[in-house]
Amino acid sequence: MKPAIICVDDDPIVLASLGEQLSRSLGQDYDIESASSAAEALELLLLLHEEGVEIPVVISDQRMPGISGDELLTQVHLQYPKILNILLTGQSSVEEIAVAVNSANLYRYIAKPWNETDLLLTVTEAVKYHFQEKEITAQREALHQANQRLEKALSLLQATLESTADGILVVDNEGRVTHCNQKLLEIWGLKSEAFLLAQGNQIVESILNQLQDPALLLNHIGQKSQQFIPNQSDILTLKNGKIIECYSQSQRLGEEDAGRVWSFQDITERRAAEEIIYHQAHHDHLTGLLNRKRLNEQLFQLLENASDRQAPFAILFIDIDHFKTINDTLGHALGDSLLQQFVNRLKKCCRPEDLIARWGGDEFTMVLPQISCREDIAAIAQRLLESLHPRFELEEHRIQITCSIGIALYPEDGKDMITLLKNADTALYQVKSQGRNDYQYYKQGLNAYAGEY
Repeated sequence: MKPAIICVDDDPIVLASLGEQLSRSLGQDYDIESASSAAEALELLLLLHEEGVEIPVVISDQRMPGISGDELLTQVHLQYPKILNILLTGQSSVEEIAVAVNSANLYRYIAKPWNETDLLLTVTEAVKYHFQEKEITAQREALHQANQRLEKALSLLQATLESTADGILVVDNEGRVTHCNQKLLEIWGLKSEAFLLAQGNQIVESILNQLQDPALLLNHIGQKSQQFIPNQSDILTLKNGKIIECYSQSQRLGEEDAGRVWSFQDITERRAAEEIIYHQAHHDHLTGLLNRKRLNEQLFQLLENASDRQAPFAILFIDIDHFKTINDTLGHALGDSLLQQFVNRLKKCCRPEDLIARWGGDEFTMVLPQISCREDIAAIAQRLLESLHPRFELEEHRIQITCSIGIALYPEDGKDMITLLKNADTALYQVKSQGRNDYQYYKQGLNAYAGEY
């Protein structure tokens, strides 16, 4: 009987897509079960549990009628604590996500729309983790029973070490390495023939030599333990860029401290995947600029800092003149190429501290902190207008474009984010209504609105 992975979503299209993607990668070893509501999912869980089916993972959408995803996964955690929960969510509130993580004891949350590769990597890791935990639990019970029967606690350890996916290093109370497994040697790039026959301190020395900061381990590995050290976890960075997650646990014989067991796991790929997900969530996929969500977050922080120091800054709304006509005439592919070339010129007109975001379509937002006068802003705006004079090369087409720029200043044009953005947009509209290809500061009392240009 194969284990089952349960997917829950009230949208049948999303549910079918989720099931199809998981089936392609995991369907050979796992049954992919679907439920269109939280109630249906709970019934399915009960049925499979009574049939003795192993359920390593439940994946649920957050926004569902009736019982929400986090409420469902909270119930799942209470009734089936060994099941790992993954939440699919399109919401951006850090507070809501934090509540869901805590109440449902989430293994991970995945932002919607998800990337298939990231989804499969997360689910695969979750399934692997579930069975590793199950195996480790069984091994700990076996070890506990063995400790009651044997005078020496480590007599059964070596066979157990080789069954785990982590690299294991066992150090006794005198700082001597007593055991290690093959996975440890693989993670640290050590030749098994040489090091399995060598003294333990050579293994420790090789590990320390690879670390950017050996002090994290130097005080605990390879030195005599003078006092009890509680369980601890560290992230180690190697000189070659690899990232190793390290966890240590004290081993005791009765009331005596017998040393420590260290486990090492290479999380380089996982960290890289997390960084990709983070970048995709905060940047525009076409231009690589900040997206509107991330700009709002940084602008909010800038406002908080500026209010404390009364530091002025400027917001520029930049719109490519007649871009819709260009896009409709040359096609979206060349239109995208034009946007990318425009962004390259835009970046060259900015200072390192300036923030640039794609606000949407052919509209961009620039935030200029640390300005001392209007002339500084005017110089950047004029430099941008002049940067567009050389024609753009779009395959066989050579075109020239202009842009319009609206400017709002903090604090004189607004002291909150919504007001500043609205006034910059109003100034942009004024430029367009007066002939385009220019820049203008917001003026109090302008009777203008933001619309399509």
